[in-house]
Amino acid sequence: MMPAMRGPALLAAALACGFAVHAETDPPLSAEAFETFVQGRTFDTHDQTGRYGVETFLPGRRAIWRDAERCLEGRWRPQGALICFDYPGEPQPYCWTYHDRGDWLMAWLDGDRANPPILLYPSPEIVTCEGYFGV
Repeated sequence: MMPAMRGPALLAAALACGFAVHAETDPPLSAEAFETFVQGRTFDTHDQTGRYGVETFLPGRRAIWRDAERCLEGRWRPQGALICFDYPGEPQPYCWTYHDRGDWLMAWLDGDRANPPILLYPSPEIVTCEGYFGV
């Protein structure tokens, strides 16, 4: 697992270095490239406050998201340049643009770079909702 400060420190450094590059020079991953990158892997998800969730990507474009409040099993799908996640019981999809940073990903909600990005780092954990009770 990543050291607790790596996510926030990298996020601050990324923002300071100007990762908010114009979309033309930093295109999002295509659905095929995203699938190749994530399938069969788990990622810790960080925002500016630190790690807040973890997600495992399964074959068939299925995903399991878990945070302190919930565990959701759903599917992802392309929608233009966005990757959208549909989870039963959620009123609307969560859509992101994902950008390859080598062994990790940076993503913007709805592809809007005016919002702070999230960072996804590989994790050895495998997420399931079995026995999950939340908070």
